[in-house]
Amino acid sequence: MVQEAAAKARVLIEALPFLKRFHHQVMVVKVGGEAIEDATVLDRLLTDLVWLEQVGVEPILVHGGGKSITRAMEAAGLKPVFHNGRRVTDAAAMAIVAREVEALNVHLVNRIVALGGAAVGMCPPRHQVVAGTVMDPALGLVGQPTGVDQERLWRFASRGLIPVVPPLSVTADGQVMNTNADDIALAVATGMKAVKLVFMSSVPGVMTDPKDPATLLSSLTDAQVRELSAQGVIKGGMIPKVESCIAALHAGVGKIHIVSAAQPQALLLEIFTNDGVGTEIRLA
Repeated sequence: MVQEAAAKARVLIEALPFLKRFHHQVMVVKVGGEAIEDATVLDRLLTDLVWLEQVGVEPILVHGGGKSITRAMEAAGLKPVFHNGRRVTDAAAMAIVAREVEALNVHLVNRIVALGGAAVGMCPPRHQVVAGTVMDPALGLVGQPTGVDQERLWRFASRGLIPVVPPLSVTADGQVMNTNADDIALAVATGMKAVKLVFMSSVPGVMTDPKDPATLLSSLTDAQVRELSAQGVIKGGMIPKVESCIAALHAGVGKIHIVSAAQPQALLLEIFTNDGVGTEIRLA
């Protein structure tokens, strides 16, 4: 028992310099996909967020829409239409997106509260924290973030509340738009000058061989990311994502991390240990 207690104490001591460094610093965490659908994985992640807030970090959670949107659209008889890889969102689809996203946002807030934390949902029209413009008229009501309400997010985060931000943006005339959650997370992290932006992913990070976790790259500079893209190691849909990450770093975000949502306590292990468990992307 004494040895076990001593081991726990060593873990806390290892975390101390990180706790001091990140005290009262904003961290943005993005979750979506399978993590939202799996109650066990989701509760582990949300517990990590509650822990972060309790030790003096100011986390902001950005979430995706989850598979409930697709299920609801199918139930309504709406056939998904895609243009350049993005879902076309007309008024009928937008009504479903807004409804399902708000329900998920409320669920996440309720789970955080049930796990001992405090949170506030940032759904429009009540909270219009992400401004946006129409990305492409061919896509309909699909938004491109243009800025965030820093003061509103600070007001909640600095008072011990975890803002839970949905994948929605709002035009200047009040139109709510379906918006990619990664884009929202990058906009929030950039606007808040977050010390870290963490993507909770379905993969453990950037790997030279996607089928071999042993090839995980634990740390990459922006120059190395571009080199891997040129070599074809980073390819397809990951290229615009990492390019957006590099832009966010140059705009003031401290570091960006990609970690597996399925790994228990992956968020804490990545942030508060020397080795981490995912891939961090930083400026050279």
